[in-house]
Amino acid sequence: MFINKNFDSREFEVLFTRWNRKVYHYALSKTSNSYIAEETVQRVFIKLWNNLSKKNIDCAIESQIFTITRTVLLDIVKEEYRRKQAIDQIPMFMEDAQVSMPIEIKETESALQQIIGKMPPMRKLVFQLSRFEQLNYQEIAEKLKISPRTVENHISLALKMIRKSFSNFLFLLLALLSSLFL
Repeated sequence: MFINKNFDSREFEVLFTRWNRKVYHYALSKTSNSYIAEETVQRVFIKLWNNLSKKNIDCAIESQIFTITRTVLLDIVKEEYRRKQAIDQIPMFMEDAQVSMPIEIKETESALQQIIGKMPPMRKLVFQLSRFEQLNYQEIAEKLKISPRTVENHISLALKMIRKSFSNFLFLLLALLSSLFL
């Protein structure tokens, strides 16, 4: 059977019905995996449809189907191999993350303490009461005998200082974390 560009969807459906089980059984015999066999059938006939719509096929359709099948099957097997390798490496990445994360947490805490240490005394005290002792603005204001608005200003300035200092650090931390999960 030879095909030309004028091939329509009804003819393709007949072709699919005639050959899909053969492609499936061929892929299944090579891999013993029904998922891979089903995926092979889908990709083979998608590729065949795309080929038919673009050009005339000068060889018998049977040879075209099985040439595509071999190529697609090899591609899928390679993909599965790479996927399994990636999955096998996840525990290794997790171990690395578990080892490095406590170090980065300590470094982050140390950097935060240095930033807090550079704050003016009142701002430092207000920030520590807010973040480490979990007092609200009103409680801090009463304790320090200042207005809640002043507390809010101190917290705002402290957070700006921390954000500015950590912007580079956070970028590096996010880059590290994203590289662990890619």
